[in-house]
Amino acid sequence: MPRPSEVDVEELADGEASEVAPRSRFENHFEPEPDSMLRGPLESRRLGVRAPVSFSVFLTRQGKRVRARASEVSTTGVLVDFRHSEPCVFDGLVTLELAVPALPKPIRCAARLVREVGRQQAFEFMIIGRDDRLSLAEYIDRVARREI
Repeated sequence: MPRPSEVDVEELADGEASEVAPRSRFENHFEPEPDSMLRGPLESRRLGVRAPVSFSVFLTRQGKRVRARASEVSTTGVLVDFRHSEPCVFDGLVTLELAVPALPKPIRCAARLVREVGRQQAFEFMIIGRDDRLSLAEYIDRVARREI
């Protein structure tokens, strides 16, 4: 990174007049996904692949167990659709059981609610086993290949 004394002031002024927004070093290395421009400014920072899915998810919090459907999944989280189940309020960590097709047993993990839009809630995996995350990544890869 250049020191302040090495930066050309005219070069900075020219950069501000440009219609293309300056890119961070992070953006230069990791291009956003093509559909991220359609989603919104917060989701465009996503690095992992997100796959559309439809399988059961069981959420447990303080003895209360609710069944819902996963609508999108990545290795870092899941978007859960509560359209066909009772509305729930989740705060803190919840236990998720993802009934991923082709796996002999559900993936169990601890997650936290990060976003809520209508009847859908996005959960970030906080505690998930290394093997479970790998199994999930392999499933996402298979689903993503089928879409192409």
